[in-house]
Amino acid sequence: MTSSHPQPATPSAVTLPATATTTKSAAKPLFRNQFDITERLGLGGFSTTYLAEDVTSPHRQPCVIKQLRYKSANSDKNKALQAEQNQRRFQKDARIMARLGQHDQIPYLLDHFIEDGQFYLVQEYIPGLTLQQEISQHGIQTEAQVKTFLRDIIPILRYVHRHNLLHLDLKPANIIRRSTDQKLVLIDFGAVRRYHQEPSKPQRSSGTTGFAPSEQLAGQPTPASDLYSLGATCLYLLTGCSPLDFAISPQGQNLRWQESIQVSPHLTQILTKLLAPKAQNRYQSLDALQCALTLEPHYSELKVCLTHEPYSGDTFKAPTACRLDDYLPNSNTEQSSQSEASRQASSFRRWQQRRRQFKTFTPK
Repeated sequence: MTSSHPQPATPSAVTLPATATTTKSAAKPLFRNQFDITERLGLGGFSTTYLAEDVTSPHRQPCVIKQLRYKSANSDKNKALQAEQNQRRFQKDARIMARLGQHDQIPYLLDHFIEDGQFYLVQEYIPGLTLQQEISQHGIQTEAQVKTFLRDIIPILRYVHRHNLLHLDLKPANIIRRSTDQKLVLIDFGAVRRYHQEPSKPQRSSGTTGFAPSEQLAGQPTPASDLYSLGATCLYLLTGCSPLDFAISPQGQNLRWQESIQVSPHLTQILTKLLAPKAQNRYQSLDALQCALTLEPHYSELKVCLTHEPYSGDTFKAPTACRLDDYLPNSNTEQSSQSEASRQASSFRRWQQRRRQFKTFTPK
């Protein structure tokens, strides 16, 4: 039985899908005699995305067809030059997606082609809900869930950055939780750009207002721009609200969110740094962010080791090397004659001497 779907059958219809549906007796034509397009998934500034089935593959493999939009020439004499530039950019984008798609949590590239002057990428279809859909259906996430999200998304985004690329459109709608294994998958690389460490002329602005920092909207993105978007995504997961609801600047930055949510001081510190308006005040790499997340289990131990307060008896649970056991007021006549500050300083000096016998270690 032929299902009733929208009828974007020809290349022109893919560009502007018709809303009419087929009848049971009418055979639905195929795009490029290969793809049965079933629905439009999304429409953005850089592309339009369609869900399709490849009828030439076993079991009619589902796939995603992304129609890219590039800059158009303003005059007839520039059309040929612009068309050549667009073709070069398209081939470059296809190479980028083919390379990034080698990661298990990024859709791989199945095909790419030019049809009637339009540019198309065919990518793996990822079954599951986006994080935006999850929040809409199941409600906001807890602090523990948001920290798990950060730990899970960091390796994927790090893979992109290590290719000297910036995603530049990180948001809940572009992260899917794959239904087959519950892993996160990063999608929609329509705004991806190569990162130039040396100062260069501003690029075309990209990103989603509210999730993109000011330097990105100004055409000067850095790796810290993706980290800002990551912080804005966390804010959405915790509240279900767009970052624009917290913004006090016209472009959607300078977020005032601390009064609206209750999270631990540790996560507050991380989000504050991720969402800093100035790029230089944020984490400069995903490794730095991961380090901040990893240190949380050691905070209580570090607090005991570095404290200047006295500990004694059952209230002291730190390792022996950290214990300020000489700092016990009135423990002997000599110490009793000293001021509290002097006893504390003397105890700290002895503690430092004991610590020198231990080699520097890295917490597991």
